[in-house]
Amino acid sequence: MPLTFIDIERQKNWRIWLFFLVLLFLYLVLTAFVTVAFLPFFWQTGPRIWVFAGMVALMVSGIHFWFSAYDTSRTVVRSLDARPPDPQDDVHKMLMNVMQEIHVVTGNRRTIQCVVIPSFSMNALSAADLRGEAVIGITEGLLSRLTRPQLEAVIAHEAHHILSGDCLETTVAASLFGVYSSAMEKLTDTSNGRSFNAAPFFMSWSLLKLSYLLSMFISREREYRADAAAVRMTRDPIALAETLYLLSRSWRGAGFIGSGFEMLCIMNPQATALDETEGFWADLFSTHPPLRKRMDILLKMAQVNIAELEAKAGKAATVNAQNPPVPRYYAMSPRRQWQGPFTPAELAALPWLSPLTWITQGKDRPVERASKEQCINDIFLSRLSELERPLSNVTCPCCRQPLTTESYEGTQVFQCRFCAGILVESDRIPRIIVRTNRETPCSERIVSLAKTVMQQNQLRQLRYLKSVDSAKAAVPLLACPKCGNPMMRGFYSQAHMIEVDRCSFCGITWFDQDELVMLQCLIENRILPEITSPNYIGQSTH
Repeated sequence: MPLTFIDIERQKNWRIWLFFLVLLFLYLVLTAFVTVAFLPFFWQTGPRIWVFAGMVALMVSGIHFWFSAYDTSRTVVRSLDARPPDPQDDVHKMLMNVMQEIHVVTGNRRTIQCVVIPSFSMNALSAADLRGEAVIGITEGLLSRLTRPQLEAVIAHEAHHILSGDCLETTVAASLFGVYSSAMEKLTDTSNGRSFNAAPFFMSWSLLKLSYLLSMFISREREYRADAAAVRMTRDPIALAETLYLLSRSWRGAGFIGSGFEMLCIMNPQATALDETEGFWADLFSTHPPLRKRMDILLKMAQVNIAELEAKAGKAATVNAQNPPVPRYYAMSPRRQWQGPFTPAELAALPWLSPLTWITQGKDRPVERASKEQCINDIFLSRLSELERPLSNVTCPCCRQPLTTESYEGTQVFQCRFCAGILVESDRIPRIIVRTNRETPCSERIVSLAKTVMQQNQLRQLRYLKSVDSAKAAVPLLACPKCGNPMMRGFYSQAHMIEVDRCSFCGITWFDQDELVMLQCLIENRILPEITSPNYIGQSTH
């Protein structure tokens, strides 16, 4: 669909009237049932029951619709305890600047409020109401981990939902039942010491199912359109693709962001296999398209910017047409700009080239990580051969480069020189744990990071979230460097809640950058969960 920086198309809001008719029908059936059950004399008077039920249903549904959809933006903000950005905070100030840029890019067609959700989870959402107010919310966890280009892509994605009219439809659909379902979920939350109450739980479940009924009318295609609009505004599809991947391997707020708000988010807070499938039933009941397909489309969009480089390189290719063909690659620099074309020898001279650099051979070729090209892998192998550390026969699951053999706390581990990940045989981890206090004390950054991650993961556990392992289809799993089987991602233990990747076949554990140091920090400083729950009883702390 055509989209310019200023003239963003608006969709018809006929679905809003359809939502009202569905609501009217539900109240009509409910009123008729109550009338027949408790006022049997109306049943004997023929059509009078339907006239009475219709009048009551019209009045009640009208009141429900108005109070639910009129002030929804503020309701969402209050439900999530969201607050305006802090102008004294550098990260929040960056968010405010990006929001101003989005207003300029879209021609100030509409004023959009931006708020920060105080949660360590990683997600973003947008909401609009019948009063004409609109808001974009981003969690503190996502805001703190995104680069500026990635933040621009997320805000542009959510801004398009608002300006195109998609957001109003989804907000009205969520407000009719989802807002009340989220409120009921808080009453059934037992992590704060409350006893379980069946009545609020049943009400929450019923309202959530009714919310799913309305979500059937929300097309998954709107996410594709918002992704495309974000690319047109930011000219950086790679940033949005990287953000989606980061969200897929992180806590997206399930248990904190109510289930009724899922259609407002950039990604479903609950990692479900249905979102990663296609077909009639998935299109009917899922509000978000498959992650892998969204990323694939975005990576293909990234090749558009290469057309000008190819045109400039055309003459040189014509002059050297008699020479044997040499593969040429375009590489994305740290400034998010395509450069090239480069021969493998020229790529080797680039100081910023790494296995995670995005490369392609041309406009009609796929965009991949540099680690997937064998001839480019030789560049990294030559760099590794210059190191004094011996190379192992296992490769990094992220960079696909040989790991170097290192001595860590007196025991042998395998480390990646590019992404700083560490591979350890599981039976050697206890040695590292017991020797933790022999090394230099943890830095302030690691202590702060470990406490933050611990608190985040504790919230996940206490809200009875599904483990990452149970959502294999929704979470990209790393392949085991030894056997190639998917490694399961989960907490190291219930007492030390740091996420790691484990292979149950080879008995090895992969720690991303800083994960092993954070685990040592938790043990050295005796940082344990502040709130205990029955789930911890009988769990191993090792």
